[in-house]
Amino acid sequence: MLLSVMIPAYNCADTLTQAVESAAKNQSVPLEILIVDDGSRDETPAVISALSEKYEIVRSIRTENGGPAKARNYGIGNAKGDYILFLDSDDVFEQDAIEAIADNLTGDEDLLIFGFRQTFCGRAEDKIYSLDEPFSTDLYYRNNLLNQVWNKAYKRDFLEKNAVRFRDYRYGEDRLFNAEVLRAAPTVKEIPDVLYDYRIDKSVSLISGYIPEKFEACKTIYREFSALCEDKNVPKYMFLKNILSCMTVLFAENCPLSKKEKKAKIKKILTDETVQTAMEAKQSGKANEVIRRVIRTGNTGLNYRFAQTVAFCQKKFLPLFLKFRG
Repeated sequence: MLLSVMIPAYNCADTLTQAVESAAKNQSVPLEILIVDDGSRDETPAVISALSEKYEIVRSIRTENGGPAKARNYGIGNAKGDYILFLDSDDVFEQDAIEAIADNLTGDEDLLIFGFRQTFCGRAEDKIYSLDEPFSTDLYYRNNLLNQVWNKAYKRDFLEKNAVRFRDYRYGEDRLFNAEVLRAAPTVKEIPDVLYDYRIDKSVSLISGYIPEKFEACKTIYREFSALCEDKNVPKYMFLKNILSCMTVLFAENCPLSKKEKKAKIKKILTDETVQTAMEAKQSGKANEVIRRVIRTGNTGLNYRFAQTVAFCQKKFLPLFLKFRG
């Protein structure tokens, strides 16, 4: 059984070698490492060339810069493996991860899900999948375990048969990809092994990037998972957090909007019909209920100040925020 490890690469010369070698060192498994160079402008092409010379299993494709979704789609179309694994260029697989994944694949699974380690500023937290309960979209989505593609192995024939591809979004494309996979009713297998190290760079803030279309992307995600979840409060709960993040990113350093324009954006969010519907459900936990009540006021000024405060706290106390964000 051949595995394809796909790496979208953009201006990642400093981290790409470590990422590739975390997979390439597993020589006992039939493996190809497919690097999709998404139009890098740094030394990434030279690093890819060196890696291709060092490892026969490494091959590369270069495309014009179009973002990770397009790069991954290009990779899926060129992959040769029976299963596809995704690896971000600044992350690594854990020791013996590829062997563990191969050992747990029989060919009958359309989707294999494994645990991962979230590392930030030297602090690590394991996200382990419990086998006490059968897989359910409700449980996994509520616990932020369907936001990623890099801790999963996807059967390539299943993706091709169901025409599953990443949508051209700059936010939430992983979640939407997983929604498409789940809509096609895959055979799912879970293992508790921690096999992937997700590294959150010290300089990265969850509010560091303003994305103009983020709110529309969040609404799409909400609609997709509303159709998939049995408990309709689950997607409403997740959408609540997304709504707040759509307002906090307005205070990112790269947001070009004036105060007046930010308030106009917040007003548009508060008056959106989808938001009004989602806010009907009460939330579990005091913090989430406070957020819901603030948003339900519909008061633009109050929500502006609230989002500004949350953005400041996320920026100044990011390690604490990551620990308790769920």
